[in-house]
Amino acid sequence: MLLRRRYLAPVALALIATPLLVGLVKPDGEASFLAEGRRPAPAPTMPAGLGELAVLPERVDAYLKDHFGLRRELIRDYNNMTAPITRGGGTLVMIGRDGRMFFLGDDMVHQSAGLILRDRRIAETADLLAQMKQALAGLGIKFLVAVPPNASTVYQEDLPIWAQRSGRRTEYDLFLAALADRGVKAVDLRPAVAAARAQGDVYFRHDTHWNSRGALAAFNAIVEADDHPDWRLDVQSSLGPVVLRPGGDLIRMLGADEGATETVQEMNFPVEAREEILSPGPLPDLVLVFAEAGPTVMVLGDSFTASYFPPMLSRRVARAVWLNHRLCAFDWKWIDRYRPDEVWWMPTERFLVCATGVRPAHFAG
Repeated sequence: MLLRRRYLAPVALALIATPLLVGLVKPDGEASFLAEGRRPAPAPTMPAGLGELAVLPERVDAYLKDHFGLRRELIRDYNNMTAPITRGGGTLVMIGRDGRMFFLGDDMVHQSAGLILRDRRIAETADLLAQMKQALAGLGIKFLVAVPPNASTVYQEDLPIWAQRSGRRTEYDLFLAALADRGVKAVDLRPAVAAARAQGDVYFRHDTHWNSRGALAAFNAIVEADDHPDWRLDVQSSLGPVVLRPGGDLIRMLGADEGATETVQEMNFPVEAREEILSPGPLPDLVLVFAEAGPTVMVLGDSFTASYFPPMLSRRVARAVWLNHRLCAFDWKWIDRYRPDEVWWMPTERFLVCATGVRPAHFAG
């Protein structure tokens, strides 16, 4: 028996060490995280004071969780083993009523239900946005906040009772109130996106993201609130025929995407533009030039806006600049360089608060 135990220890150690070693030799690229609808945790830096020292363990833990090898394979195997017990797809994906999938990472479902309220971080983010608004106003630039809601916020009835809001205030509500107190203009996109459901799905069924119909409803709500009613797009003529879309980030997390499809309608208008990539990567910062004269609109967002909003702006502006907000760590130099007429702040709801201690690079406000 002792001899068997002697051999079990190195075997267990090898099993534990394998993902770590693979992560060092062949780490996952950023694209693998974007397939999950999120960005990887950044490497922790040396703390500059007691405040940063206090959050260092949290940052180290988040980094290690995101940087082990064989991530996709281990997540798929874990979900396969736990699905019969959890009856819903393991710890990352919840399968709701009628088969709609919801992401359980980043506390998204809890956030939509009002079960987490990060008051201090919401206040800190609102303070930063108020400082940005003031700095932009000094440059003659309009500033507007419009947060794409979570799928779990829009499809509440497809969730189990414990995950439904039931009248509770959510972080979205607190965020809008905090911005109003600081004089920052914001658009609540929840009513417009929810109302668009009367014409069809506004989010993909197997994916964290909204679809073209949801994005169009949000765009029209924004331009109405931003005093550009003539920028509205006709939804029916802007959508193409019904086609099959493969997979989705949530069903990929379950390892069940082979052969999986759903019906969708994609954007139906061609875009002619000169494109300039400002930074490479799966979600690159970019500029699209549509005309010689006209306004410039800059959108700071994530994968919810990257592929939709520049094309939707193509008929209304001369230039559309899209930047990854990077949890508030985007580079302010692009604002100084392009001097847009308007800046739209659009991180999706689950990325509503800034990363702890993070501010835009080269921002002196």
